[in-house]
Amino acid sequence: MRWMVTVVFFAFFSGAALAESSHFNAGVSRLTVPDGVATIDTVVFYPTNAPEIPWQAGPFTIEASRDATPIADKRFPVVLISHGRRGGSLSHRELAAALARAGFIVILPTHVGDASGFPLAQTQAQILIDRPRQAEAALNAVLSNPRFSGSVDANRIGMIGYSAGGYTALILAGATPNFVYASAFCANHDDPGSCPHPAAGGHTSDAVSGGQSVSSELLTWQPPVEHRLKALVLMDPLAIMFDSSSFSSVRLPTMLYRPQSDAYLGATRNVLAVASGLPLPPKLNVVPGNHFVFIDPCPSQLAGNEPLVCQDGPGVDRPAIHRQIEKEVADFMQANL
Repeated sequence: MRWMVTVVFFAFFSGAALAESSHFNAGVSRLTVPDGVATIDTVVFYPTNAPEIPWQAGPFTIEASRDATPIADKRFPVVLISHGRRGGSLSHRELAAALARAGFIVILPTHVGDASGFPLAQTQAQILIDRPRQAEAALNAVLSNPRFSGSVDANRIGMIGYSAGGYTALILAGATPNFVYASAFCANHDDPGSCPHPAAGGHTSDAVSGGQSVSSELLTWQPPVEHRLKALVLMDPLAIMFDSSSFSSVRLPTMLYRPQSDAYLGATRNVLAVASGLPLPPKLNVVPGNHFVFIDPCPSQLAGNEPLVCQDGPGVDRPAIHRQIEKEVADFMQANL
């Protein structure tokens, strides 16, 4: 089962709420970040004074200027976004574009091995280890890139994580994983969102995939910590890899989102466990819909092929929800970076 589809477009936002914090146009560029045997396709949204010239990417209309000149006489805070399982660097493009217009440089790496359009990693352990490293590599690449180095403010860095991207963000923020705990949970609970089975791209010998053992690679892994992070936004994070003591070192301002329905990703051991475990009480927002409501609205060409990801229940207005989230996230990051 694919948890996400790669969404490669963003909408032009003209709502009054967003307009209050919009001062720039959005530019967009791609970087190729070296990372061992694979390269990380990374998309960067950033403020520009150039007009937004729409262009087509398959069925999607992109309303940002490709390779527009960044604003060089001002330094902007940075936001790193980690996509969910089987997603892609463009899955949260609407949010990235909105943040660029509000004055942020936004970095969206592809988690190779756990992304749509790429071969799956051989094991879930590899995914869990690779994700934080890939995110940190993309961040460092943008901070040092001549195109952006004159515009970024490396002292103001925040991170957004959706689903497995929430796991990625928590690791980099200093949370200590407990994969034995996660494996025991998955061995005794039928939670398809938290514990994917092999048919869903999971691996029965790995933690958080329905198996009962944990690889030695995970048991000996020393997770990286990104000490430059100043704020977190977590959208229905995958968090069964953490126990009640895992969050003691995460002392960052945090905003949490959860959907009203937790039918896909159980809330008790994921978003609510994070909410109760963080030393600094987070701001918790509840939105209509299910786990996938945080992904960009799908064009009609994709909606029929990906009903789980793209189709919302009656009364759920995903575009309106996204407009509200965009303003809330921009306000939160502006207040904490």
